[in-house]
Amino acid sequence: MAATSLITLFFLSIITLSLASVNIDCGTSLPGVDNNNITWVGDKDFITSGESATVSSTTVEYLTTLRYFPTGDSNCYSNIPVTKGGKVLVRTMFYYGNYDGKSSSPAFSVVFEGKHRGTVSISSAFKPYLLELIFAPASGETSVCFVRTSSSSNPFVSSIEVFDLDDGMYDELGPGEGLFYQQRVAYGTTEILSSALQGRFWLPSEINTLLTGVPSSAASIDTSGASNKPPESILRNSWNGESLTLADPTLPTEGVSVYLAMYFSEPLELSVRSFNILYGGKQVGKGPIVPVYGKATQVVVRDVLASSSSQLVFQSTPSALLPPMINALELYVISTGTSGGGEGSGSGSGSGTGGGGGGGSGGGGSGSSGGSGGSSNGGTGGSNEVSPGLYVIRHYV
Repeated sequence: MAATSLITLFFLSIITLSLASVNIDCGTSLPGVDNNNITWVGDKDFITSGESATVSSTTVEYLTTLRYFPTGDSNCYSNIPVTKGGKVLVRTMFYYGNYDGKSSSPAFSVVFEGKHRGTVSISSAFKPYLLELIFAPASGETSVCFVRTSSSSNPFVSSIEVFDLDDGMYDELGPGEGLFYQQRVAYGTTEILSSALQGRFWLPSEINTLLTGVPSSAASIDTSGASNKPPESILRNSWNGESLTLADPTLPTEGVSVYLAMYFSEPLELSVRSFNILYGGKQVGKGPIVPVYGKATQVVVRDVLASSSSQLVFQSTPSALLPPMINALELYVISTGTSGGGEGSGSGSGSGTGGGGGGGSGGGGSGSSGGSGGSSNGGTGGSNEVSPGLYVIRHYV
């Protein structure tokens, strides 16, 4: 358990190095600067309801206070500044810490931008949880609402962070859609990697003795060909192996509509490597993937159904002299939002890295312009239930 707490605190310190456009420390009215020189603001300008509480079981500054809501069905943070016309990443953090002395397991919903609904279910009092969404705000302000789902459980929140994303990132996102974080994985590394400007982080992959970690020998890696702007750090290592198969056992057993972005950069100069990716026995995209030395290749797949049993299978072409490889991936559950009694799409859960060959599942198209194959599975009542992932890496617990 000591290793878990150390890993958690290290992860939190990595995240706070990111540069958000606004960092809201919930439950306090005063601004402050944390140990990483990140400026936080109090929440008095964003909400008037709820009660403040302190948590003594953590030393992470922005988790030592929280705001909880003992009354009302829905309590909202509003007037949160965002950049209109662009995309943002909004991350909500939850650290229960048994602040109320009840040793309970709080569960409630969170609604972003008035329409993208996720669920929070706290099973461990002393581990931080997150719920994160990428979307395009409709105006220069956005909201995050905390919705009661049980009379015995009070919603709460520890912090809210908003990160502006660069133009062109996640261009496959349709009007009114959102991407709920499922996982980001960097293969072949043992470190948690982050992208300071966009607030994203990548967890290291689980150890797999059937696969080989290969570092890149390139002096630098050109990422300009990848519109999602992956940091060079996640392209510095990779998994290689003929038995490369990826899955995400934390997805629900019933299929949900997902967005999957995979990143490749050939680690070896003068190599001959090409491979196909199969999903449900069908090839992803129109042709084989041929990673380029010193450059990033991005493959995006969306609008396909993925579940806990889905697998991405990598297979070498007959002309290849080297096995398939992958550097990193991002997996999100697509939210179509709520609009009155309209339909939503999908449900998903958790984070952490997948079993078998690692994390991630999906299939369907190739290239950075979205894929084909599969259809979105509309939910009832317009809700998109997505459980937050633990910051703790599961295989270290």
